[in-house]
Amino acid sequence: MGESKLKRSLTLTDVVALGINGVIGQGIFLLPGLAAARLGPASIVSLALAGLLCFLLAICFAEVGSRFRSTGGAYIYAREAFGDFVGFEVGWMTCCVAVISWAALANGFTVVLAHFIPGVDQGWVQKITAIGLMFALMGVNLFGAKAGAKVSTFFSIAKLIPLTLFIVVGLLHIDTSLFTPFSPHGYSDLAGTTLLIMYAYVGFETLVVPAGEMANPQRAVPLALVTVMTIVAIVYILVLTVAVGTLPELAGHGNPVAAASARIMGPIGGGIVAVGIVISVFGTNSGAALVSPRRFYALAERGDLPRSIAETNPKTGAPTRAIVLCFALSALLSLTGTFKELAILAVIARFLQYIPTCLAAIVLRRNDESDEPIDSFRLPFGPVIPILSVALCIWLMVNTAPDRLIKGGIAVLVGVPLYFLAKKTRD
Repeated sequence: MGESKLKRSLTLTDVVALGINGVIGQGIFLLPGLAAARLGPASIVSLALAGLLCFLLAICFAEVGSRFRSTGGAYIYAREAFGDFVGFEVGWMTCCVAVISWAALANGFTVVLAHFIPGVDQGWVQKITAIGLMFALMGVNLFGAKAGAKVSTFFSIAKLIPLTLFIVVGLLHIDTSLFTPFSPHGYSDLAGTTLLIMYAYVGFETLVVPAGEMANPQRAVPLALVTVMTIVAIVYILVLTVAVGTLPELAGHGNPVAAASARIMGPIGGGIVAVGIVISVFGTNSGAALVSPRRFYALAERGDLPRSIAETNPKTGAPTRAIVLCFALSALLSLTGTFKELAILAVIARFLQYIPTCLAAIVLRRNDESDEPIDSFRLPFGPVIPILSVALCIWLMVNTAPDRLIKGGIAVLVGVPLYFLAKKTRD
């Protein structure tokens, strides 16, 4: 369904790299201490459960995404399944989370960089560094998706090197006595801990956005999603297992992976992992720089934003105006808040991508003219997985702080007049 004017230059490797970049960020480095404080070693169970639940969401995206050849992700899925209004609201929220997330990631980069350059996360130096990072990545992506993907691929590989080193060396130094008692506080906080650590997995949905620039997206989208979530889940479980088995003071530790690395490999090992954290956050920024503007492009291409935003460079195929617009909004927003403040604002918007996409898997299948659409991935067990995934999203929202729901609701309401304004302009 749907074609795109964008140049199809992204390979399966590029798409997988984008997915890894979109998921593996700060979460796996910073969350284990918080999770262990709640459940102890049993936080590994919570991490595995979070991975399983996100995998279910991912394969819902895989079925729906395999039906489309155009750029946009959850926005075009909702538009096709539920009509213009719902599609616009989903698209609007994906644009909001794209801008907020990139601003948060840029500010987060200055925080991890401060390990090596003290003071870079403070005052005007912090603001210049964050905006300078975004400006540089914008410049790379103006040369086209392939140029941006090369940067993303490089940092996806680079960020896995220190994690792999940590896992391989750490497995040789595990003290099994640190796994007992396995659940010192019981399992009463399993849901809350799963919700907390699930934030380390979010971002997988970003790799379906540039489908219009993928070669053979019907095959690439589902295969990339399954590959990414499998790699990420294995890496995460191994990292947490090593952290539990090598760091007695894990519970509550602010930077446990770096601390465990220093413990088992000395200062050099800790330094390597600290570099890995910087690389990881930079790589996630590069992925955001590539994917985020495509959200604006997708809405503009269909008239939900001014169509001029969808204009592409005839030589590179890059959506130049969308890239510049996304940079400008993200840079402006980065001046107004910290990484934590901006990240909290982005949380609820992700749920408003997940629920419509899961439901779209049911609706679009029902609307098929034939029993087996050509070249599309098909979920097993009928509607069971999408329904289970929707239940998961509702569970996540119930366990989300009320102020986040309120802010998300305000963002949705803001989108209502924007929809009717766009509709009037089109008509």
